[in-house]
Amino acid sequence: MLNYRLLLKHIIAIVTMFVSFCANAQNEWHDCKCDTPIYYRVCESGKDYQVKCKFTINAPIEKCIDIFCNAANHTKWIYNCIESKTLEKDSASGIFRNIIEAPFFMKDREVFVEYKVVRNSDGSVTITHTCLPDYRPRTDKYERITRLKSTYIFTYKDKNSTEIDYFTETGGPANLPDFLLYLFLCKSTQQTISNLQKM
Repeated sequence: MLNYRLLLKHIIAIVTMFVSFCANAQNEWHDCKCDTPIYYRVCESGKDYQVKCKFTINAPIEKCIDIFCNAANHTKWIYNCIESKTLEKDSASGIFRNIIEAPFFMKDREVFVEYKVVRNSDGSVTITHTCLPDYRPRTDKYERITRLKSTYIFTYKDKNSTEIDYFTETGGPANLPDFLLYLFLCKSTQQTISNLQKM
């Protein structure tokens, strides 16, 4: 005679293992295989993405702060940024608006970002960028970026170079095909780093 309780217990255990496996598979870091080691992962929602990397640029920390916080610089290094403007600013924080050019079949992206600069006790500096989805009313001209948070930790390497630890989480279209995922997460990050290293 079939033991239904035992069968149900086994089914629950198998389903639990499968769900756990899928969640872990989605949460694994993948190597972008770029010149700079860049890693990405897809969060469980299937439409939230994380990227992390470490790289060096030939600039002292104070210049790095200006590069990252002064909107006038953003079109020079942020991938596909075609317009940038500072809206609010004080000594350690501010808000800027960027327009990111999208592929021809999509609307360009508009993002409002609040940045904060924190000087750490060990001499490093942390800058966070957090998007403000409702900072201004939306228009039909642009697609508003509503989920974005980036952290940059600047560590002194020598008087003319700074090591940067970078981590970002952003929202985007769900279930992107691999080639778009690579473009969205890997190529854009690599190009951004390359632009920074040329500044």
